[in-house]
Amino acid sequence: MRALVVVSYGSSALVATNLAVWRDAADSGWHVVVVDNATTHDERARITELAATHGWTLVSPDVNLGFGGGCAAGVAAAGDVTSILLLNPDAQVDRATADALADRVEADPGLMVAPRVHDSAGRPGFSGARLDVRDGRSRGWSASGGVPWLTGACLAMAADAWHRLDGIMPDYFLYWEDVDLGWRWNALGGRSEIAEDLRCVHDPGGTQRGAVASRAKSSTYYYYDTRNRLVFARRHLAARDRARWALHAPAYAWACLLRGGRRQLRHPMTSLWPVMRGTCAGLVALVTPLRPAVRD
Repeated sequence: MRALVVVSYGSSALVATNLAVWRDAADSGWHVVVVDNATTHDERARITELAATHGWTLVSPDVNLGFGGGCAAGVAAAGDVTSILLLNPDAQVDRATADALADRVEADPGLMVAPRVHDSAGRPGFSGARLDVRDGRSRGWSASGGVPWLTGACLAMAADAWHRLDGIMPDYFLYWEDVDLGWRWNALGGRSEIAEDLRCVHDPGGTQRGAVASRAKSSTYYYYDTRNRLVFARRHLAARDRARWALHAPAYAWACLLRGGRRQLRHPMTSLWPVMRGTCAGLVALVTPLRPAVRD
C-alpha cells in the first residue's frame, strides 16, 4: 500500500476539487489520508463528509499542527506503507503520475523526487531549488553548487526515507520545512531529483488568506518565511555562516515582501509588519540555544 497525505487548513473546497480523482483509491493500492488542521466547525463538517463519501482516512486534530506536524500525523495514520506522496490541497496529481513517482522511490529508496510543476494555465511553477549557504537565498535548480531541495507541494519518498529522516520537522510550522528536509536528506547521502517527464498542477496561494492585492501573500507567509530562514540557520549552520545570514536578513526580508508586489505596502499591518516581526523572531532564534525538535 502507498500513502497519499494531504494537510488541509480551511481548504475543503480545494480538497473536493483536487482530490476528485482519488475516489476509492484503496482499490488501486493507495491509502489517502487527509489531515484537517482545526479551523471552524463548518469546515470540519465538510471535510468529514468528503472523507466519508470517498473512503479517505481523516485525521482531525483539535489544534492547527502546521504543515510538518500535519504530515507527521498523516503518515502515522497511513500505517505500514511502502512509499509516501505529500500533496498540497491546492495541487493536483493524477493517479498515473502518482504511481510513477511511487515506483521510482520504491525502486530506489535513496531517491526523493518531485514532478515538474505547472499552474492550471500551463505556466511553469516551482519544483525545486538549490540553497546557497553564503547568504541563505535559493538559486535555480540548474545553478551550480548549493544544496538541492524539492517543493513540499508534491513530494515523493520511500517510507524508509521518511523514517530515516524522522519525517518533517514540525517546529517550523509553515515554510522552510522542505528546505530543512532537503538539507537533512543530502546530509544522509540521499539524492533529490525533479522528474522532468511527470507533471503536477499547482496553483500556489490557494491556501493563503488575508491577501490585500492579487499578488500579495498572507501575513502568515511573511512572518514564517522570514522567521524560519533564521531558524534553519540556527539548526544547521556554523557560527560564521549564521552571522552572515543575520547580516543578510534585512535584504532577504525586503525581497520576501516584494514577492507580493508594491501595492500591498499600502497595508503595512498585513505586509510590512509581519515581515519585521518574523525577522526579529528569527534573529532571536538565531542566538537562542538549540533545543531538540518538538514532536508529539
